Amino acid sequence: MMLEAFIATFDYIGVFLLVFVTNVVPVFMPPMWLFLSTLYFLFPQYFHPGLLAFTGAFASSLGRFVLSYMGSASCSMMSEERRRSIDKAGQALRSKKHAGFLLSFLFALSPLPSNVYFLVLGMMRCQYFSVSLGFWLGRLISYWIMINITHVAFQSLTAILTSQIQAESS
Repeated sequence: MMLEAFIATFDYIGVFLLVFVTNVVPVFMPPMWLFLSTLYFLFPQYFHPGLLAFTGAFASSLGRFVLSYMGSASCSMMSEERRRSIDKAGQALRSKKHAGFLLSFLFALSPLPSNVYFLVLGMMRCQYFSVSLGFWLGRLISYWIMINITHVAFQSLTAILTSQIQAESS
C-alpha cells in the first residue's frame, strides 16, 4: 500500500504538513477532523489519538495564523467604506480583554469552517496570539473528541457490516 508507506515514513510530520497547507488555503478544503479521524481509523498502529489531535490542532492554528496575515494584506484592495466598517468591528473586538481568545475558542469548537473567519480577523488586525491560542485550544479539544467518537463509530459500523456479510454468506 503506497499510502501506508507514506504514513509510516512521514507519520506526524506528514500529517502536520498536510494539515498546515490545507489550512492556509482560503476555500474548499475538507474538514480536518474527518481527515484526522480517518487516518487514525485506517492506521491506529502509527498514531495516538491525543498526539494526532495535538499535531492537527497545532498545524491548523499555524495555517490559520498565516491565513489571517493574508487577510490583513488584502485590506489594501478593499474600498474605503468597507475598510472603515471592518476597522470599527475590529475596535469593538479589541476593546474586550479576552474577546478574541473566547470567540476563537468557541468558533474552533463549532463545525463551521474557519477560513473566512481568519481572513476577516486578519483584516480587523486582531491580537493574533490570543486568537490563535483560543483557536488551538478549541481545535485540540474538538479534534480529540471527533477522532475518538469517529473511531468508535467506524469500528461499530465495521462490526455491523462484517456480521451482516457473514450472515448473508452463511
